[in-house]
Amino acid sequence: MNTRKLSYVFFSLGLVLLLSGGFSSFFMGLKNDHQEVLRRMDSVSLTFEGFSTNVTAFEEARDELYNDVLGNVYYETMFSTDQEVKQKIADYEKLVTEIDQQVKDLDSLCGKVYYPDAGANQQCENYKSIYEQVINYFISDLHTYNDNVQKYNEYQKAIHGNQLVDEYKIKWKYIDYNQDGIFDGKE
Repeated sequence: MNTRKLSYVFFSLGLVLLLSGGFSSFFMGLKNDHQEVLRRMDSVSLTFEGFSTNVTAFEEARDELYNDVLGNVYYETMFSTDQEVKQKIADYEKLVTEIDQQVKDLDSLCGKVYYPDAGANQQCENYKSIYEQVINYFISDLHTYNDNVQKYNEYQKAIHGNQLVDEYKIKWKYIDYNQDGIFDGKE
């Protein structure tokens, strides 16, 4: 009879240890998941901050490009300023490339995740529309530049000139990144 009681005690003790280990593992996993969510929300916030900074730089570069190049096209100086203009456009494109990389980072952080923080969710929602506008404005700007180059080259051919300017080649296409059926920023 003693062995039976002893077996029952060991079985009960084993069951209690097993259950407490299971509960402990569950709560430690829950704590780790919570810490991971907080870390990801911090990453979203930090990445979005860098994204916003680059978008502001993009807007400034766009204004400068319009003030210096696209808003003041003169056939008399187009050939002589071509390299300088192309460098400005290359710098402008570099900003777009940086923004594109940050969007890939935000895509991996946001995906189909809903965070317990409204700010993180708002950032995950907003970057798509902003990115769409950036890309579409950029493409529109380059189309404007290339249209000016085409008109200039036609003018040069009409006067039998030989100071032709090459168009700026782009790999980008208009996008509907937030998939709302509207190409925000396409002018």
